[in-house]
Amino acid sequence: MEESLEAAWDFELDSSAGIDQAYRRDEHVGLVALVSAARGGGVGRFYPFTSMGRLCFSTGPRWWTGDGEPAPAFVTVDPEGGYVVWRGSPYAHPAEEVLETHEAAEAVAELERLLGLYDFI
Repeated sequence: MEESLEAAWDFELDSSAGIDQAYRRDEHVGLVALVSAARGGGVGRFYPFTSMGRLCFSTGPRWWTGDGEPAPAFVTVDPEGGYVVWRGSPYAHPAEEVLETHEAAEAVAELERLLGLYDFI
């Protein structure tokens, strides 16, 4: 059964709310704010997934089975509040820190810039 892109984003938003609540994150600086900003941006056409505190994207719903590939950039939520944008695959080390910000929209804009450099977007 193929997972729709909309369903993947809905799932990510719902699960992000639970994660934010568990970590007592502020509603303006947490995964919900980040997922919402990403969904409305250029990366909204990719499948979102979280992995070890990272918001990642892929070109297909099940990249781990060969249905798509992970994007070569991702965002983490900083435990102190804010976001960190990373260049590189979430599963290849080392990734390079590119930006720290407290604004979800700024993190998404930088992520999109990086993905554009890789011709991923």
